[in-house]
Amino acid sequence: MNPIVTTFLTLGAACALSVSGSVAAQASHSYDGGWNGSGDTFRAVSYINPDTGTATANPDVNPGSSCATPDQYDMQKFSDPGAANRNVHNDACFLDGRGAKVGKGIGATYELRGVGFISACPDPDGAGPEFRRLTDTNGDGRNDRCVQSSYQDRGALGVADVAGDFEYHARINNNTATTGNSDVKWGLDRDLNGLDYRGINDDIRIAWSATGTSSGGGTWY
Repeated sequence: MNPIVTTFLTLGAACALSVSGSVAAQASHSYDGGWNGSGDTFRAVSYINPDTGTATANPDVNPGSSCATPDQYDMQKFSDPGAANRNVHNDACFLDGRGAKVGKGIGATYELRGVGFISACPDPDGAGPEFRRLTDTNGDGRNDRCVQSSYQDRGALGVADVAGDFEYHARINNNTATTGNSDVKWGLDRDLNGLDYRGINDDIRIAWSATGTSSGGGTWY
């Protein structure tokens, strides 16, 4: 082969590897596995809800953020001391091979590391048989684990399906003016006692600051 052509091919391959490595590095925080060795073949997707058109709208999040097109990073301003006026809505889904939402009776958990706390962990069906449990796992006075026994399904109570049905929900807050990141991992928890780390989970990050325009730095956990 012509040595000049060989040189260009070699450089092209090196560039392709470099780009591929860069993309992989950017996506390395995501753990949306689809198999855990126990017969579960769905995948996990966690995203930040922009709350478009509400009093708590989040302009830093892609307005189309959803289980189909997740925005998983947010820079947010502290809530006022003792308040929850700028909390962040973290939604999530289990998706089957066709992209349909599954989760009826499937337990899942949100676990938070870093600054902030889980300020809301709603019951999936209100007065129905499903339940939720919000706890402080390390005794530091901040709730950091939200366990839910199923996805939200208000239609199961004999009413029409409402917004948010067939997804899991939590809200994250930081009203202590502590700069840094809330890293929130979410995923399968069939035993309802903490995340199953064998593959079906995903995560989001929120960087908190006084202005809501600076990153907290650090790495995904």
